[in-house]
Amino acid sequence: MKLNRKGVHLFFLVGILSLSALGLAPRWKAELSHRTFAMVIESTEIQSLSRQEGLPVESLLKEMKGQKLEGVAVNELTGLELIEGQSGFLFGPVAKIPEARALFPRVSGDLALISFSRERPWSDEALAYLKAKFPGLKVASASSMEYVLLPRSAYELEKAGVIPDFEGLELARRGALPVLYRPVPCPGAGGDRVVASLETLVKRRPEIRGILPQGLFVPGAPDIDRFGKWIREKGLFLAQAEFSRQHGAEILNRFSYPALVPLHSVTTDEILVKRISRDAIVERMIRAFVERSVPLLLIRSYEIETGGRYAAVLSDMGRIRTDLERRGYQSGWPEPIGDWPRSRAGAVAFGLTLALLCLRLFLRFSGRIDGPAGWPEVAWILTGGLTLAFLMLHLPLVAKLTGAFGSAFLATEVCLWALGEFRKPAFGLFSALLLTITGGLALASFFSTPLTMLRIQPFSGVKLTLLLPPLLVLAHDFCSGISPESARKLIARPMIWLEFLLVCLILLAAGVLALRSDNTAFVGGWERTLRDLLERALVARPRTKELFIGYPALILWYAMARANWGRPAWILPRVAASIGFASAVNSFCHFHTRLPFILFRVFNGWWAGIAMGLVLVGVLRFAVFPLVFKWRSVHWT
Repeated sequence: MKLNRKGVHLFFLVGILSLSALGLAPRWKAELSHRTFAMVIESTEIQSLSRQEGLPVESLLKEMKGQKLEGVAVNELTGLELIEGQSGFLFGPVAKIPEARALFPRVSGDLALISFSRERPWSDEALAYLKAKFPGLKVASASSMEYVLLPRSAYELEKAGVIPDFEGLELARRGALPVLYRPVPCPGAGGDRVVASLETLVKRRPEIRGILPQGLFVPGAPDIDRFGKWIREKGLFLAQAEFSRQHGAEILNRFSYPALVPLHSVTTDEILVKRISRDAIVERMIRAFVERSVPLLLIRSYEIETGGRYAAVLSDMGRIRTDLERRGYQSGWPEPIGDWPRSRAGAVAFGLTLALLCLRLFLRFSGRIDGPAGWPEVAWILTGGLTLAFLMLHLPLVAKLTGAFGSAFLATEVCLWALGEFRKPAFGLFSALLLTITGGLALASFFSTPLTMLRIQPFSGVKLTLLLPPLLVLAHDFCSGISPESARKLIARPMIWLEFLLVCLILLAAGVLALRSDNTAFVGGWERTLRDLLERALVARPRTKELFIGYPALILWYAMARANWGRPAWILPRVAASIGFASAVNSFCHFHTRLPFILFRVFNGWWAGIAMGLVLVGVLRFAVFPLVFKWRSVHWT
């Protein structure tokens, strides 16, 4: 019995969309319940600004909390910071502290000594922390002072973490603010010592809610697993710094999972290297939360502005708060998103999608896509989809491969579908959008777990989705005869003027893409204003691959195909169009981005790219081509 192939495949697409909705339910629930952002600033920054402004710390905290400051980052002090007198400690080698030489005779003069008053409210905490971190230390008391001789030289501890900044902890306690504690690696302090010292601190400081390691290495390495497990067991979370190059950070993220909360910051070194403006810093903070779901935003007062630093910080915080609240988000202390397994419904949805894609691409390359279907075809899709679903759920390698190739096949099939509808362009464009969304949601329904959303388990299909579709479209055009020449003849002959013009347009768009993609350093003030306006009006800015390359190339192909003109150059806009669909599919592979934002971005890229394509065709039709034809003494036909 013969069946209508389009009807059969439409039936499967409806089923795939329904299964995808079930598979995406946990992600959707997590996104709805985690809509808070938190601005955090280091306690040392607050103290520094207080001195520069000549205002009490409490006054600054009050003003910052008015701009929705939600937490304080408190550092573990290094030897150099202690030498500078931070937090009220006396620190240095025994040989340079006269009163210590009498208390600790016959010890090496380079050993580090730390001293503090017993009248400090945190003196017992400090001593307990040091004993846990430095077994074998010696303690002596004199004149209401505690003298602690550490079994390390002062030189060893210059850049090592020694003791918490208790003044910073007290500041957070007075301000009733949660704390991100920032431990520093220390020679000889393995995972057991790091955990033991932090245990003494957390017992007395319930305001410590998260851990944000600092330094070139993770504290406690190589015994990182114990550190991560302790974070989970204590009900804390690890602040997962974006783009961190800290050695061991990825391992700590895995062992701390699912107790992870992403954090974004902009360092002074990055500002100097990339010449990032203050406006660009604010934009990056907003984009980190909106586009990548990063709820913790570490605010800094940068040394590049020696005057007016406090006013600049308040201004930055106010702009971030206003923009995010206008988008419907709220300020509040974030929590980890939790954990859930891969969805069976999502596996079936993506399995059926991949089986359907493989079948359609096979039919296209064999020239039988327009023929009728039969029950064996239906059985093949069902059997193949369910088999793939079972393998994806039980074999990680299969899941990895199907994700990589499935996203590439999806972009290819949607592109070829849209290219084939040049006689009904409106139908082709609208159906291509629906197919992209349906396939993208199926992809997301299976791979949307906290492991991928937090980028612990990377998705391997992003690069392949950009590289493979143009090659498959090109191969299809040579196999199906859309290109009037073979690949060998095309390469051997000289380039005609139309091909040269289209190649220049594609290279120009690619150059803009390469210069501007994920970049704010080259954006002028007027354009930033325009981009802000677009974000407020459109919710999500279109991706440049769709706006400047993919959809304009598709519209150009429609114009050329409908006029049956420029056939030798057809493959250029067709291949370029695949880049736009690859970009749209890749949007669904960004599992850390909220689904509504992805859908808005794909939709905006679709209609804005079409509009850009219509403008391009108009400019070519009424300006460029008449000039070229006049120059070549050829009339437009």
